[in-house]
Amino acid sequence: MKTIGRLLNMGKSSAAMNMAVDEAILLSQKEQSTLTLRFYDWEVPAFSFGYFQDIASEVDVEGCRAGGIELVKRMTGGGTVVHGWELTYTLVLPRGTGEIGVSEAYQRIGQSLAKAFQKLGVPAQCYAAGSYSSSAVTNRTYGVEANICLTNPAEYDVMCNEKKLAGVSVRRNRDGIMFQGYISLDMPPSSILARVSKDAAVQEMLREKSAAINTEGRFITRDALIRAICETFDLGIAFKSGELSLAERAQAETLTQTKYATTAWNFG
Repeated sequence: MKTIGRLLNMGKSSAAMNMAVDEAILLSQKEQSTLTLRFYDWEVPAFSFGYFQDIASEVDVEGCRAGGIELVKRMTGGGTVVHGWELTYTLVLPRGTGEIGVSEAYQRIGQSLAKAFQKLGVPAQCYAAGSYSSSAVTNRTYGVEANICLTNPAEYDVMCNEKKLAGVSVRRNRDGIMFQGYISLDMPPSSILARVSKDAAVQEMLREKSAAINTEGRFITRDALIRAICETFDLGIAFKSGELSLAERAQAETLTQTKYATTAWNFG
């Protein structure tokens, strides 16, 4: 018998609010364990970057702001993710007896997404170290090292034609484990990709190596993708539609103002 989880199919929010909601859900596990799968969108183009990144050294911060691109640091690791053309999701699992390990969770998430993509006619598979040619999965051809999720596959990320379609990163505390992931649905315009790095070689690499589901004549909607994911997700959980609690909403609003919208958090 499957455990019942909460499905949140949410709309658009600012970059700061999106990250604040994720943390609020993670923090809420202390009071009440709630398995949660959340899908959400972005009000304007945004770059989220990993907890250990110095984003100001990689992008033109003022140029991004002038171009209407929001910048926000995630709680999770990994590299820069371009938002506004992808499907973003967060999975929060409570900790405790019988909890799934992070490595196993990565594998099952990746395999589930690959099945969902295949169901929609996308020839996808999970990445495994050594299974692709080095030129397809490294930046050596361009003579650069870029901390950009779109071009750096990790174990169990989802690939199509040797290019990365989906990635995920993790953060955990005593009460819960949070996976933040993205799925490249549509290709961002070149004007946005050009802002991901100040390095011209990195910009060229992004143009050559970026991938999305809706290429080669495919057109898959956000809703169709969500349905396919929910039907194939293999974590022993049956997700039922729900909403954020009042406490989670209040916590998210506080975190937006005191953390994710601040210079201290994003650039400190």
